[in-house]
Amino acid sequence: MMVLHLPSPRQAQKYRTSYLYEGPQEDIIAEAMRNCDPKGPIMVYISKMVPSTDKGRFYAFGRVFSGTVASGQKVRIMGANYKPGKKDDLYEKNITRTVLMMGRNVESIPDVPCGNTVALSGIDQYLIKTGTIASIEHPESHPIRSMKYSVSPVVRVAVKPKNPADLPKLVEGLKKLAKSDPLVLCEYDESGENVIAGCGELHVEICLNDLEKDFAQC
Repeated sequence: MMVLHLPSPRQAQKYRTSYLYEGPQEDIIAEAMRNCDPKGPIMVYISKMVPSTDKGRFYAFGRVFSGTVASGQKVRIMGANYKPGKKDDLYEKNITRTVLMMGRNVESIPDVPCGNTVALSGIDQYLIKTGTIASIEHPESHPIRSMKYSVSPVVRVAVKPKNPADLPKLVEGLKKLAKSDPLVLCEYDESGENVIAGCGELHVEICLNDLEKDFAQC
């Protein structure tokens, strides 16, 4: 259905780049994104963190808009709070592996050119939910616009562990939950409560279940 009904990346990026790329539209990066150029500077938008089989670690899953992303490459990581010209939420790190997500399995692959989706491992500690990966050679690159959601987290639940000694486990679990779900908010209230906010009762219920079974294990 996608192949039949949606324009290919080569066509779509010609008109989508102006909306997606926050930097100047005449720079080398915007140009490479418009042409979907596998030899251009790397631009990858990470849209979600996917828990990996390795306990507590995540794959950064996203789409390559220009360039070719490869295992072992050193990249610039711009988190959601990064502002061009500042140093906050900006890292330079190596990608350990590039993998393809195929259903429940992952397949290691040496490199992935633009127009495809990819999952990167080794950079999960530097991203919370979403972010942009760019070439290290282009320090002037701007991030890709963050996704907007039509719902917001309004249903709030306070959580505490049955056994107070498990509090550090719960706090760690909440961090992982916040990473794995693009919409959930986990915050520490001034009243001293840990609060989870979701988009509805079902969403919160699923988050609590994941927290108990997977992330906090308490």
